[in-house]
Amino acid sequence: MPRCSVALLVNFVPPYRVALLRALEREVRRLTVLVSTGMETDRPWEVQTAGLDVRRTRSIALPYRRRHPDGFSEDLTIHVQYDLLPRLACLAPDVVISGEFGLRSLQAGLYRRLSPLFGRRTRLLVWATVSEQTERGRGRLRGMLRRLIARLADGAVTNGASGARYLESIGFAPDRIFPIHQSTDLDRFENLPKTKPDPAGRLRLVSVGSLIPRKGLPPFLDRLKVWCNAHPERKLHWRLVGDGAERASLESADLPPNLNLELLGNRPYEEIPDLLADRDLFVFPTLADEWGLVVNEAMAAGLPVLASRHSQAAEEMIGEGENGWLFDPLDPAATDAALSRALGTTAEERARMAAKARHTADWFSHANTLRRMSGAIDAVWDR
Repeated sequence: MPRCSVALLVNFVPPYRVALLRALEREVRRLTVLVSTGMETDRPWEVQTAGLDVRRTRSIALPYRRRHPDGFSEDLTIHVQYDLLPRLACLAPDVVISGEFGLRSLQAGLYRRLSPLFGRRTRLLVWATVSEQTERGRGRLRGMLRRLIARLADGAVTNGASGARYLESIGFAPDRIFPIHQSTDLDRFENLPKTKPDPAGRLRLVSVGSLIPRKGLPPFLDRLKVWCNAHPERKLHWRLVGDGAERASLESADLPPNLNLELLGNRPYEEIPDLLADRDLFVFPTLADEWGLVVNEAMAAGLPVLASRHSQAAEEMIGEGENGWLFDPLDPAATDAALSRALGTTAEERARMAAKARHTADWFSHANTLRRMSGAIDAVWDR
C-alpha cells in the first residue's frame, strides 16, 4: 500500500482495537487517531493506547435513548465534535477513516470535498459498524443524513454481508463497499489450557458483555430454566461477566435447583481469556449486534458458541453443528431447539467442535483484517 497519511476518527479506542491500530500504524506514513472521549462512561475498560498518536477533539456529549422495533431500549451517546474541520486541515491527511454515520462523518465528507482548495487530494472511508438488524427503525432523518454521507464518501468498510447489504440500501455502490471482519488479538488465547471436565458434573456456560436489554439475557434465562426443569438430572452453571441494568433482575431470578448463575460483574479486559478457559461452551443471545467480538474471543479460547442470528459475527463465523449453533432469540421454540442441540452434545463432540472453533478464529486474525483494511485504503487512494 502507498505510504500515505491516515486520520482515524472514532469515539474512543477500545482495548481490542489497539493491536490492530498499531499494526496499521506500521503500514502507513502516519496514523493519527482523533477521539471524542478517552473512554465511554458505560465501558468498564481502562484507557490503553500503547503509544498510538491519539488526540482528543473538543466535543459535546448528547445522551439519548433509542427504542428498537423489537421492543428493547438502550441508552446511547452522540458526540458532536466542533473543532474537527480545523484539526483535519492542520493534519492534511491523505485518507480519512471516519467511524459511524453521524456528524463526524458528515464533517469528514465536507473536508474531503473542500481539500482540493488547500492543494490536497483527500479520500474518505466510512468505517460502518452496522448490520441490517442494528439499523432497523433508525428514522427518516437519519436515513437522509446517511445517504448524504454516502454521496460524500469514496467508500465504506463494514463487518460482513449484512452490513454490506445495508450500505447498498443507502446508496453505496457495491464496488465502494469493503467487507472487513472484526478481529481479536489471537496471541492472548494461545497458551490457554485445554478445558477439563467439571468435577461436579456440571455443563459450564459463559457469557461476556454488558447486562443490558439488547443482549437478551433474561429471555434466554427463561428458556434455560424451561430446559433445566425438563432435564432435572442435568446440572448447569452459567457464568456472566459484565454489568448493567439487567443485573438486579438476573440476581433475583427464581432458578431451578439444577441451574446455578454466577454474576462476576465487570472484569479487566486482560482477564477475559482466563474466564473462558474453564468453560464448556459460550452463549450469546443478543437481540441486535453489528458484530459481537466476544464470538471471536470464545472461539479463540476453544469454545463452541451458541449464538443469536442477530449477531453478524455469529452469521459469519458459525457453521451449524460444526463449531456452534445458531438460533433466533425472538422465537422461543427455535431457542428451545437450539438449546437441546447444544446442551445435548457429548464431551467428545464438544472437543471436536472446540478444534473447529479455534480453526475458525484463526481466519479472523488481525493480519487478515489489516490486509483488507490496507486494500480498502489503496482502493480509495487510487480512485
